[in-house]
This record gives sequence, C-alpha cells and structure tokens, in this order.
Amino acid sequence: MPIVKKFKDAEFIRINEGIQCKKILQKDDLDDSRITIDYYNVFNKSQLYYSNNDSDISWIQILSGGINMSGGKLNKDQIILIKGKGEVQLYATQDTELVITKINNYKMYENNASDTFDCSIDVINWGNEPILKSEHDDRKRVYLLSELLAGTEAVKGELIIYPKNTSCPEHYHVGAEHYQLITKGEVIAVLDGKERKLEKYDVLYNFENEPHWFFTNEKSCDFVEFFVPGQNKTIWTKTTNVCTWSPLGVDINGQSPSRHIEKHVHGEGKNI
Repeated sequence: MPIVKKFKDAEFIRINEGIQCKKILQKDDLDDSRITIDYYNVFNKSQLYYSNNDSDISWIQILSGGINMSGGKLNKDQIILIKGKGEVQLYATQDTELVITKINNYKMYENNASDTFDCSIDVINWGNEPILKSEHDDRKRVYLLSELLAGTEAVKGELIIYPKNTSCPEHYHVGAEHYQLITKGEVIAVLDGKERKLEKYDVLYNFENEPHWFFTNEKSCDFVEFFVPGQNKTIWTKTTNVCTWSPLGVDINGQSPSRHIEKHVHGEGKNI
C-alpha cells in the first residue's frame, strides 16, 4: 500500500536555536529503510551543520529562502548533493525551508558497483535544465537529479508541473520505488481507486508495481519526485500511449537552458 504523510500531522522537533525539523519519512516506515526525508526550518542568520556517512547519498533541496555554503549563495534552483562521507555548513541569509533526503547504502542500487565509496559534495543547478512538455497533456517536467547530473544510478529526481484541470493516465513503475513531495498547490492522487488530496509539503511514497495517477482541478500543482534506484520502467495500465517528453527550449526561469535533451519516452532517454 502507498504511504501518505501529511505535513500538518508531523510535529516540529527543536534542533537548536533557530532550527526546527519535521521527520517526514523515517527508517521504520519502510521495510528496507532505503530512504529518510526530513524537513527543516532554518531561520535567518542560523547555521545548519549536516554530515553524511560514507555509504550514503544525501541531497538538500531549498524549498524557499536562501543559504550560503562555502561563500557561495544558493537558492531554490540548486540542490546540494553529498555522496559518501562529507559535511556541509549552511548559513541562512533569510528564513529558509529545506528538505533533506538520504539514501542508505546507495551502492546496492548501482549496477556494477565497486567496493569503494565516492566522497564528493556537488551543487546541481537544475534551474538551468530544459523544461520538457508531455505530448499528450499539459504537464511539464524538469530533471533535478539524473545519472549524468548526479553521477550515480541510485537516484533520479524530477520536478513535475501540473496546470489546472490536468491529469495523467494510471501507471506504475517497475524496478524502483519513488516518492512525491508537493511543493506548490494541491493535487488529487488516485491510489487503488481511492482519491487522496495532497497539499503543500505532503509526501506520497509509492512502492514498486503500485498503480497510481494524478489530476488537478481549479488549483495547479508542482511536485518533486525521486526514484530509488534511478533506472525504472513506466507501465501504463489503460492506454497504449507511452509518455513522450519534448524540450521547449527554455529553462524554469524562461532563459536558454544549459543543454539540449532530445525528445524521449520517460525512463528511456539517453545522456540524461
């Protein structure tokens, strides 16, 4: 059964002066404990220290506000990716919201993985990635993490944009589990034939082979979704149309994107 975590139901935990946290998805929620998801409020001029184990991958997504890291300014167009053992010190330049997701023992999700763990801290500037549009409806997609962007097969992440009165067909995924985190608006998720309304910062966790689909009414919705592992196949249950995505020639800010991605079927694109 899918797991729905309502943001309003999670309690804040005080980390220290100026920082509070909600543990959205914990190890005990999943039989294999593959990921955890934590939401942070970091108030203006507060500092957050985050460290990673050598066998884990974590990514820090800025939901609102801004931070400094090693003298560089970051905003919601960037993701901090920590692979293996590493530590970051984040200084909030204004009231800031973050979500930190961690994959435990990421090597088990890589093909032909070596016995050694990489150690790196990278900033992924997904705000310059090209917007892709579905050929069958009005949905749009931006890659946040991919094998090319993140240097690992353990995770793939995307921003999905649903305008008002938009839907996608029912489908499920083979080879990966994934979650959606609502970042804007609201959407109706249809899970096992039952409708669940998801609002800002709610999380839906889908296991492998679980049919689901989404639709919006009078409100639009943005959500991010992350697959673990990144490689998977999408199966459509009620249509023979595959989901094909075409580039629009702009990034999320209306500028020229940093690269070109060819039209492709979701999960089957090359050099992404």
